[in-house]
Amino acid sequence: MAACPSLTFSEVTQARFDCLVQKAAADGIAISGNQGMTVVNHGPVHAQISWNFDPVNQTLTLQYLNPGIFAGCNQVNGMLHDLVASCP
Repeated sequence: MAACPSLTFSEVTQARFDCLVQKAAADGIAISGNQGMTVVNHGPVHAQISWNFDPVNQTLTLQYLNPGIFAGCNQVNGMLHDLVASCP
């Protein structure tokens, strides 16, 4: 299955991005630097997520790269929306 459409969030300040990195770390998800890819393992879900934070334009782009039968695009993208919304 192809990667899910990317999600781009605006008004993501450095402080907001730092909040997201801390919340991800608390869930065992390693995010290092302004761009990269990480793997999320929760039970049967093995999700690869890429990110690109642009501090100048204050945008964050997230993309679920390997949707599967246990977690489709809508489910994981919904979780990513919730995560970003949880940081002011």
